[in-house]
Amino acid sequence: MNTTSSSASSSGTAYTGDEGCSCIDATETLSSLTDRSCTTTSGEVGILLTLCGPCAPLKYGSGACLQTFFFGTLHNDDGCNSLSKHFQSSLFQHDLLYDEDCYSQTNNGKPTLDESKTYCLRNWCFVDPTTCRKDSEERVYRSSYFGYSSDVDLFYSYSTCNSTEYDWMEYEKSNLHITKKILGGVSIQSAVAAYIPPIMYKRNSDGDTLDLKGMGDEYYDDAVPYEGIYANYIEEIIKISNGDIKNVTYTHGSRASRVIHPKSMYTATVQDVADGLVDMAVGPFWITGERLSLVSFTIPLIYDRVVLVIPKPGTKSTLAEEVYKVLEPFTWGTWSLVLGVIIFSALLSVWFSDRAALAKKRYGSDLRDKKTNRRRKRVYARLALDSFLQKGMYFFGAAVEQEKGASLSSNFLHFGFGFFILIVVSAYVANLAAFLTRATSSYIGTIEGAIAARQRICAHPALASELKVKHPDANFVFTGNGGYYGMIDDFNNGNCDMLAMGREESTTNLDLLNKLCDSNLVFTDGLILENAIAFPIRTELASGFSYWLNEGDKMHDISLRNAMDSFNFEKEVVQCNVELDEQTIETSEYDQIAPRNLFLPVILFLSCGIVAIALHVFHLYRVRQGKKSSIAGRVSMLLPSDEMLSMRKRIESDADSVDFPPLDHRTCDLKSRRSTDEHAISSFLDDESGNENGLGGDDSAADESASC
Repeated sequence: MNTTSSSASSSGTAYTGDEGCSCIDATETLSSLTDRSCTTTSGEVGILLTLCGPCAPLKYGSGACLQTFFFGTLHNDDGCNSLSKHFQSSLFQHDLLYDEDCYSQTNNGKPTLDESKTYCLRNWCFVDPTTCRKDSEERVYRSSYFGYSSDVDLFYSYSTCNSTEYDWMEYEKSNLHITKKILGGVSIQSAVAAYIPPIMYKRNSDGDTLDLKGMGDEYYDDAVPYEGIYANYIEEIIKISNGDIKNVTYTHGSRASRVIHPKSMYTATVQDVADGLVDMAVGPFWITGERLSLVSFTIPLIYDRVVLVIPKPGTKSTLAEEVYKVLEPFTWGTWSLVLGVIIFSALLSVWFSDRAALAKKRYGSDLRDKKTNRRRKRVYARLALDSFLQKGMYFFGAAVEQEKGASLSSNFLHFGFGFFILIVVSAYVANLAAFLTRATSSYIGTIEGAIAARQRICAHPALASELKVKHPDANFVFTGNGGYYGMIDDFNNGNCDMLAMGREESTTNLDLLNKLCDSNLVFTDGLILENAIAFPIRTELASGFSYWLNEGDKMHDISLRNAMDSFNFEKEVVQCNVELDEQTIETSEYDQIAPRNLFLPVILFLSCGIVAIALHVFHLYRVRQGKKSSIAGRVSMLLPSDEMLSMRKRIESDADSVDFPPLDHRTCDLKSRRSTDEHAISSFLDDESGNENGLGGDDSAADESASC
């Protein structure tokens, strides 16, 4: 295979890039990386392209698209003029000369060009990105050999050398050998903040799982291995790195850091990473502003939802709550509608009745003052109150009055009122039993509701800054120490009314879940804050380790969530159900009756009321026109003969007992209306008695009418 470039001129010079994006000399920049200095096979000073090699000369990638290589040994026996006799030079691609991955070993032990490594034959050089962006259209990339952590900025371009970067990009994406240059087979020491079975834990000498309460001397003994979800997850990441991550060992946090951060063992462990005591920390670490100011973090592993944890609804019930259940089948709007219908029906009944006779009979009072002839409001009010109470009793008894001799207007009114009572009482009774027997389920399940009710919320001190910024009006109580366990203790001691807890850690901590059961606490869906969980790590390792975390998720289906789902942990059974949505009964069983549900009975009642009003107005109009009676005003008589006679006597008695003042036009109207009703009854009774004329008992009424 031809390994020289066609760009080489006959004079042996190499192409230096397109105008506007020329190759630069990066020798001085590379020589500044003293921690990566090395000696090439030819004995000159070089630079390690990765932490593990290979060693390339400082002129690597500099000055031109191809690099000059000298064959033979230099001698100076005859002086400078004899050099041309003892060596020859040629131009080669930078990678072809110094990237050992471009070659494979043959049977005779000599390296042979690997024809699959097509990127080795592509021309490129280091360039100035500022100039290229401004003065050319060449594609420029930052060198992965000398990344951000190297404190130097080196950029390369294939297109300025009339070449393509496609082969290199494809090789970098698909071939795992190139990825070994990310971390270079690093060994990582990681600290663990605390025992949280099944997240991370140790076992005692008896093989029993240890939790936070069981942390003892074995926590500081690195010979005792860690187990758990996170340990298994890290092991899977190490496997797919193919040696780029040599191993991850676990150790304890320092006592000094826990003195500095007494409220959070996790923040104390982050401090250990910041102080350089360990390379990384493994566990469910929230990314917070305070922690980011100390160290870098990997990419997020999972997002933790911090939600409200509240007392289980129904575990406490006051007398007032039990009393209120009687009213719960209806909404307040429905109760207002019922009250309005009763009042409306009562007022119409007073209007339709013979108020003067009724007032005289019941209270011994006239509707008008005998001296001033003015209406007595007190008597009218008493009539209205009696009618309201009467209609209310009919409603509560689920029936209407069976008034003998009621007018047609009254019957229409009672017909509509009776249908309304039928529907409303049936709906109320159908729902009442369910509401009376259910547990009290009124609760605050959102942060907005907690703020409005001024509830005290116990929260983790590690999230203090984030919570205060997100919800400045909330009344958070940050526990002194102990994390979630300290928050539960504060709740039990009455220091707060509810808690703010992250679901990811707490729902996998079985001991913590049982603590919630003991305190009658349940999780809600009321989101307070969503926070990323990641590993705190040294800055120079953050990018490389994050690469493998992302590679595991995207290419190998290795994620923390899957590790949680697949972990087999011999665990005790949780004592109760800590989810609110499974504690409550479906809300459809407790839907309240709303006014719209009573549309039909209300419309029928109003229709009957309108018809009754129209009939009564028509009756009054006929009486004022001088008519003795009207079909609308006649009393409905569907009674046996003896009852009819009794009613006639009662009406006559009521009429005679009323002592009217000197007649005026209003009194005449009243007497005309009364005489009309008496005429209707008398006519019917006389017909039943055999009176041929059917006018018995009407003479006095006619006289009274005439006198008016």
